[in-house]
Amino acid sequence: MKHAISVLIICSDRLDEATRCLESLAKLGDRLHEVLLLQNAPTYPWRDNCFESVASSVRRKLSIVISETRLFPTTGRNKLAQRATGSVYLFLDDDSLVLNRDGIEKGVRILERDASVGSIAYPQSTEKGELAPYTQPAPVEHACFACGFMTCAAITRADVYHQLGGFQELLQMAHEENEFCKRHWDAGYAVIYLPERCICHNPSPVARNSRQRAKLNARNIWYQAVLHEPLWLLSFTLLPRLVQAARYLRYAAEWTGGNWAPLFREALHDFWHDLPALLRQRHPLSLRTMRLWQQLKHDHSPCAVLAA
Repeated sequence: MKHAISVLIICSDRLDEATRCLESLAKLGDRLHEVLLLQNAPTYPWRDNCFESVASSVRRKLSIVISETRLFPTTGRNKLAQRATGSVYLFLDDDSLVLNRDGIEKGVRILERDASVGSIAYPQSTEKGELAPYTQPAPVEHACFACGFMTCAAITRADVYHQLGGFQELLQMAHEENEFCKRHWDAGYAVIYLPERCICHNPSPVARNSRQRAKLNARNIWYQAVLHEPLWLLSFTLLPRLVQAARYLRYAAEWTGGNWAPLFREALHDFWHDLPALLRQRHPLSLRTMRLWQQLKHDHSPCAVLAA
């Protein structure tokens, strides 16, 4: 089966960056099936001809989905995926760029020939094709199994995405990719990291809330524990995770420009508010998955599945 790519992009007041992102999609050629762009509650009106610089081959396949209220990334991506008709989803941020087709083509072909692979993770690159100084899915220069990906540079089979239920919306953002990949491995689907530098990510300062991200980074550690850890393990780990979150927020206060204690209280308030929903959606991972997850965080051996 030859996969057709649906590109899913959330645009949050970064119209210029989104335009460049759309311009770069012409490199995908006939692999491009459609582009779904979420207009995520913009604070200013978009020009009627704002994408006139985008190649007509891309504009013809572009659909703009409008949300009057600001959606978190997990909800926004799930909303786009419900409308997508391609067999593979390419996740990009609005400040991402496709640098070349070759690396994406390699990932899509792996998905075509191996039904046990659910997603492909790519590194965050600069426009010059160098590794960007941000978090990477794996710290190696060869293909390997991975325990996560970045939604500014990843592809996922559509059938796997919907089988797993998409992104966990209670997380809102931060750690949602890792949580999604845990469910991959638990369901028997691999996540593979390819070192091809085919996608650039230039994080824009526009519409970014570092204080909110710090809070979500901290509290989503607890959320994942409640969602996926067996009760016997959760009874031992929840308190240490609270301490871990407090330490992280004390560190984060240095770059968020504020006091860590209010953020910690907000995170606790969110946790208690969402606890009933977290318990309803609990899906403890198997011990095999948990052991594998810990192994993949440190073992980046070359991936045998790519030998074919």
